[in-house]
Amino acid sequence: MLNCPVCDNEKWLKAYKIGQWAIDECVVCGFAKINPMPTQESRPEFFTNDNIVKRKIKKFSALQRFSRVMKRASNKVLRRGKSEIFYKELLSCLFPGAKILDVGCGDGSFLALASKKFICSGIEISGHLANLAKAREGLNIKLGNFLEADFVGEKYDGITLISLLEHLTDPAGTFQKCFDLLNDKGVLLVKTVNYGCANRKIKKENWIGFRPPDHVVYFDASNLKRMLEKIGFKKVEPSSWIFNDNMYCTAWRLK
Repeated sequence: MLNCPVCDNEKWLKAYKIGQWAIDECVVCGFAKINPMPTQESRPEFFTNDNIVKRKIKKFSALQRFSRVMKRASNKVLRRGKSEIFYKELLSCLFPGAKILDVGCGDGSFLALASKKFICSGIEISGHLANLAKAREGLNIKLGNFLEADFVGEKYDGITLISLLEHLTDPAGTFQKCFDLLNDKGVLLVKTVNYGCANRKIKKENWIGFRPPDHVVYFDASNLKRMLEKIGFKKVEPSSWIFNDNMYCTAWRLK
């Protein structure tokens, strides 16, 4: 990735250094990426069961552990986990029976919820997670790389990228394929880390969103909107809060 995929600028600023990786930031639009960037061919190995387990075994401070426990408990009580958030958004955007594709569907948790009202499909690069998703009733799950997968003849009313974008070495190619797979008036829903948040600026290298080589690209609300509009999406509506490490975006394919 020599040029910025958002604005095509060639100049990068080395904003942070984390282990063996630099975080390079576009000097024009603020899009950021890790350097060196892993190859697309290496990504399936990164999502094997063993590597997934290794990434879950992390050392957190007592305050971080307490914060994570409280956040999960609060989300459970208030039913505002990411699956519930996306399900409610789909209900507000689409009719019951609409066809949904979840890219990077993991173990199928979101699709299991969405299948109450929608016809659900998913694709997952991890064989371990894809098998867990396939074990759920009523879901059509593909194993493989989204950019390489064959969707000939398939069209969808809604596509979701839930905590996936930050893992992708080719975000523009992914958005383009999503656009091509959507029906007219179809909707794309995205959740990703928010590079524009104050927490990143305060914590710098210690920001929770920095997880190379797991997370490889970083958007803020402005350059995410710019890229989606560049692809051809209309009515692009990013939603971010200055102290939230994550952000959401809704984008429509309209004529």
